[in-house]
Amino acid sequence: MKPEILLLMPFVIPVIAALLGVVTLARKAALFAFLSFVAVVLSAVAWIMIAGGPPVSFSHPWFAGFNLLFSLTPLKSVMLAFALGFQIMTTLYIQGYHSRIARPALFTFFILLAFGASCAVILTDSLLVLLVAWEIFLVALYAVIHSGGEKAEAASMKALVIGGAGDFLMILGLLLYFYLSPGSEEIGAAIPVGSSKTAFASFFLLFLGAGAKAGMFPFHTWIPDAALTMPAPGFAAIPGSLEKVVGVWFLFLITGRMFELNGPARTVMYVFAILTVLAVIVPALTERNLKKVLALTAIAQVGYMVAGMATSLAAGLAGALMLMLAHASYKSAMFFAAGSLEEKAGSADLDQVEGIGRSMPFTAAGFLLAFVAAAGLPPTGAFIGKDLIFHGLVERGQVVVLLFLVFGAVLNVAVFCKILAVVIARKDDAAKTEASMAQAMPVLLLGLTAVGSSYIFMKLAPVFGEAAGAGPSRDWIMAVWHVSPAMAVSYGVYLLGFLLYFLARERSEKASAMFSPLRDSPVVGRALAMAGEKKFDGYEIGLKVVGFIARIVFQYFDRMIDRVVWGVITIGAAITRPALSGIHTGTYGHYLAWLIVGLVLVTALLLRRVIGAE
Repeated sequence: MKPEILLLMPFVIPVIAALLGVVTLARKAALFAFLSFVAVVLSAVAWIMIAGGPPVSFSHPWFAGFNLLFSLTPLKSVMLAFALGFQIMTTLYIQGYHSRIARPALFTFFILLAFGASCAVILTDSLLVLLVAWEIFLVALYAVIHSGGEKAEAASMKALVIGGAGDFLMILGLLLYFYLSPGSEEIGAAIPVGSSKTAFASFFLLFLGAGAKAGMFPFHTWIPDAALTMPAPGFAAIPGSLEKVVGVWFLFLITGRMFELNGPARTVMYVFAILTVLAVIVPALTERNLKKVLALTAIAQVGYMVAGMATSLAAGLAGALMLMLAHASYKSAMFFAAGSLEEKAGSADLDQVEGIGRSMPFTAAGFLLAFVAAAGLPPTGAFIGKDLIFHGLVERGQVVVLLFLVFGAVLNVAVFCKILAVVIARKDDAAKTEASMAQAMPVLLLGLTAVGSSYIFMKLAPVFGEAAGAGPSRDWIMAVWHVSPAMAVSYGVYLLGFLLYFLARERSEKASAMFSPLRDSPVVGRALAMAGEKKFDGYEIGLKVVGFIARIVFQYFDRMIDRVVWGVITIGAAITRPALSGIHTGTYGHYLAWLIVGLVLVTALLLRRVIGAE
């Protein structure tokens, strides 16, 4: 098969499999799940056949002057390899989990569409193709959440509305971008953000659109809700991994190829980065549901990726991409593990899952490996990515931004120490009953990947360096192993994070109740209570605003129109009633006479039209 055709297979095969499965296997969940696994393995085989070879591209006319443009570069190959790996692990996990999904056919069909759309976003060089795949991904997200059953319907609608709002902003940004670079549909015009207000507006809107897909503040509030209701493999596959890959990849294109950032643009990104971290990391400390803790910490890491992209330096850009891939690896492993732990405990509440890990050795081992990466301990890929981001911030002189992110990183370490302590706590009455191998293996393999990603990143440093502007050497990445202010910051984070955990652990009888005293704090406790009541949730605030406007319109406009119309009818009736009452006597002969008169008038009008036409 030609390389140009193989290039298309990573997104064509999942779509074909989805259509074939929903037509023939909609009522056979096990076979449909197996078909999904075969489809993503075949997609990976197609990638292997062209990876490492000469650059491959595909171009074909589409419509209105736009073309179908796809290519495989070394960096795209790395992104695609991780995306396909997440897909394989997800479909493998589904083999042992599909019977627990309320709507398995809906889930499998749309998870395959999400897989295909994510690969298309990575491979395409056309902004229009990217937009189409982007919207398919949004619809697939809605449906995958919805597959969790009636309990997931509210969360799926929330995700659709928030995601749709982000995509609307992105479309506006693209329209401005096309206006600034007419005749160019390809990604890479490198427009200076400071060249005009239109350029800044285009950048800002596209930044919000990409950030919304990745889970950036304030577009993040659907994620914790979805974590509680959508199937565990669905969360691991989309919000946990592929959404980060897709959103951060496009953010990389925006900051590295589509625009040249200036000071104000970087400042905007730094502000959103800080808000994204702080908005969720403190609630994660006191949260008592394992899946929600994982969701909140997943959002926090987006802030670091955004900050890295904002530096526009090789260290920051490459560090953000590495952190994204490492994060997607360990967070997928953790959420797969959470699904298995919840299945055994009957609930994802920390009190219920406490100690369950000791009875599930493979799942617990994978969770432990993922913890090492989640805490950013050396020599994991997450350590390299975050350390490079710190290097970029130090080089840019962004000390204030660095301090905020360090504060969030310290709390992040403490949070993961807490949930690890819960999962592996001693529980004497726990019988050893491991999850099925189809569920345990993805946890273990992704945990190993998360820990070993540092080796992968070091080997692929020339690829990341070329894409980020550092050149093909490895010198730039070796800085993470040298004594420097950024290294001191990184190791200080671990020290303070572990210290905070141990101090909190000494004051708490149960690991699950750690940091609970924060809820009694006059300031933090009140803020957490308000957050729990969704007082800061933009979606909920929007619903209340829309409801208020609707009531105003109904009361003062709609009802007013009704009153005016009713008044006109009443006045008209008062005027015409005497005459009409005189005509309607109730006598049959009078009605017959009026009928004859009407018939004569209609006949006369018709004859007049016919004569006039001749």
